Formats: sequence, C-alpha cells, structure tokens
Amino acid sequence: MIALIIPCYNEEKRLQIDEFLKIQNQGLEFFFVDDGSKDQTAQMIAKHAKTHPHIHLVRLEKNGGKAEAVRRGMLEVQKLSNSERFTWIGFWDADLATPLSELSKMLQYASLYGHIDSIWCSRVYRLGADVQRSQLRHYLGRGFATLVGELLKIKSYDSQCGAKLFRPSTIQTAFSEKFIGKWVFDVEILLRLKNFVVIEYPVTVWKDVPGSKVKIHREIFRVFWEVLKIRKKYLKS
Repeated sequence: MIALIIPCYNEEKRLQIDEFLKIQNQGLEFFFVDDGSKDQTAQMIAKHAKTHPHIHLVRLEKNGGKAEAVRRGMLEVQKLSNSERFTWIGFWDADLATPLSELSKMLQYASLYGHIDSIWCSRVYRLGADVQRSQLRHYLGRGFATLVGELLKIKSYDSQCGAKLFRPSTIQTAFSEKFIGKWVFDVEILLRLKNFVVIEYPVTVWKDVPGSKVKIHREIFRVFWEVLKIRKKYLKS
C-alpha cells in the first residue's frame, strides 16, 4: 500500500477530492494536511473522511508552509500503529498537476533499477511526454536547478516537482528535523538522503495548474538566501 501526504492551504476552490477517490483500487490512502487554512478546506476534507476510509485529515492549527505540512504529515503516518502496511510513503501536490496515473509508472520505472529508497518525479521536455508548463516557470526552474547544482552539488534535474515517494526506512532521516525554508525544502531532503538511493522519474504527463501559492519570480531573493543557508548547514567544508 501507498500513503500519500497532500499538503493543503486555502484549497477550498481547487481541491477535487473526487479525483483522489477514483483510483482507490490501487491501494492508496490519502492524508490531507490542512496547513492552518482560513477557508473551508479542512471542513471539506473532514466531510469526505467521514464516509471514505481512505481519506484522512491531519489539521495544523497554525500555517507553517508546505515544508512543515509535508514533514508533519510524514511523521504522523509513520506514528500510526498499523503503518507497517505501507511500502511507500510520499507527498503529492493537491492541484494534481502531476496526475495520480503517474504513480504506477513511477513504480514500473523504479523496478528497472533494483533497490530504490526514493522516487522523484521530474518534468523533462521530451518526445512522448505531455509537459505543459509556462515558459517563465520553465526557465526559472532551470535557473534554480543550475543554482542548487553549483552551490549544493546536487545533480537533480528537477528537485521541485511536487510528487515523490519514499521507503518508510528513509522517513526519520529525511523528515525528523525541521527544514530551513517554508517552500524550498526538497533540496534539503536530497542532502539528508545522501546515503540512500534516490532516482528521478521523467513524468509522461504534467500540467501547470493556475492558483499556485508560491510566486517564485516575486521571491527570488528569498529563495537565493534560503539556498545559501542550506549550503552553510549541509556543506560546512
């Protein structure tokens, strides 16, 4: 079975829980982490949780950002008395920019490698793939990947795609400690998992969904500052 953490903040208008319910035959359980929403997101999730055993609500009283919502969700799942039933624990963006149909393809792709500790979706423009992303976000993404590659010595093509799976054995290493940033936390996970086997799966479908809470082009200096703080902590030499 797979447990998926879905971080949510003011997603009342965008969150389509029915889409998550369509693939219940694939052995999935969804843990929606409401990150202190000010709208009716939590109430909407709670309503579905009452009638669907595979839907769960983890409610945070105070907004802490995506990084903390994901971290808390991961740790909450691992604390469950029956958590051993999960072979993978992951997180997935609530807007389903990466469709859930990619899950089975991720696992098939990982089987080509033998033992894998974590699988990360990656948005790669190529023949046979339908990746719909604005030019601005694409070039900002390539710039970010180049930045972290140079400053943090990370080889990931696209560390920021919001669809990832982890073996339960990695959770404490990756998520027990709080992250430096509220949003730029994926690179910290990679640095924490340096002794584990992490691969990138090139998605076949990805669609940019309007309404993102993060406007990277407006916060580029904050992102750069967070990367520098991450470098100072993890690359002390």
